[in-house]
Amino acid sequence: MSTDFNLIQINDFHYKPEKRLEAARWLVKNFKPDMNAVCEVDMHCHSFYSDGYNSPSGRVFEAWRRGMKSIAVSDHDVVDGQREAIEAGEIFGIDVIPAIEFYTDRPGIEIIGHFPDTKYFLEVLDSKAFAKICEPIRSAKAKQLRSMIARVPECFAKLNFSAKITPSDTNQYVRNGVSTQGDISVIMWQKYGSELAAAGLSTDVKDFHGLYTSRDDMLNVPLDLDIDISPEAFVKRLRQWGGLPGIAHPTELRKKEKLGNEELYKIICKLAECGLQTLEVDGWRNAICPECGLPQTEVFEQLRQRYNNEHQGTLPLLFTNGSDDHNQPGEGLELGCGKDGNLSPEFGRYDNIIKLRERQRKLLATLSS
Repeated sequence: MSTDFNLIQINDFHYKPEKRLEAARWLVKNFKPDMNAVCEVDMHCHSFYSDGYNSPSGRVFEAWRRGMKSIAVSDHDVVDGQREAIEAGEIFGIDVIPAIEFYTDRPGIEIIGHFPDTKYFLEVLDSKAFAKICEPIRSAKAKQLRSMIARVPECFAKLNFSAKITPSDTNQYVRNGVSTQGDISVIMWQKYGSELAAAGLSTDVKDFHGLYTSRDDMLNVPLDLDIDISPEAFVKRLRQWGGLPGIAHPTELRKKEKLGNEELYKIICKLAECGLQTLEVDGWRNAICPECGLPQTEVFEQLRQRYNNEHQGTLPLLFTNGSDDHNQPGEGLELGCGKDGNLSPEFGRYDNIIKLRERQRKLLATLSS
């Protein structure tokens, strides 16, 4: 076996997890870490079980390559890759925190849930509790995504741009099929990126997603689903499952719903009443706040501390960080780093994993009492 062979095998979706883990065992013995990271931990990244480009094993391998201590693979609406990620973590000595990120019926709010107690997570997984929610969502998304792909020609014809997505495009440009809206963005950018940029229609895959894929007046089609997918419902479900629900990338929430910081704070308070435990304070999208001129990471941390000061009779909100790295072509993000290294080491220390684990232990005690 060669290094090149195992570097390919560990991320190949054509293989079963056992073969990718076999590559992991070879690499940990024969490969030397050769990359860096800004943070010791990254609590938000994706694998090809949703719209990421690498396998769960590959995500853990990259964390090891970068000298990191912990990551959370938080795929959209599925937990399919968690067993593989956990086992890869044991191979590479990386503390893998099982996680999941749910889309909701509000365009700006995604709820991310972390399960620092791996043994407990596996018990919930074996109980099929996740499947009762994830499987109906999976079926509804398959129907939704087919409708969105069908909208591509008409949508872009209005912009005097000819485009379509074919089955061969799916095989060529994304891993493991089209399972999320992000996959549609990747296909479109891979196939038409240079032409879209030349026409002034988009600058990169993330820009394309915000301008076209996620908008109801462009490609997005509502989910046809009977279950409650409100942010409040997912916060409550994650708490019932024993996890730590949090708000992912609040910058995106401000942008999509055109919110000021005070309105964002009210949402934090409302979701905290339902059991919210964390706020993703630091992420690659954070820049300078257009409202107050401070770095948004600082603003979100101030909102978290404000909530804790004003609600001292309840458990304080904890912070998380996340690159939201999908490793998609043209994305420009890096695990444990963000975009151009813009994540903050302050919010990416391993100490925070210990705090999250202590919080889950405390909450699980209340669930069992």
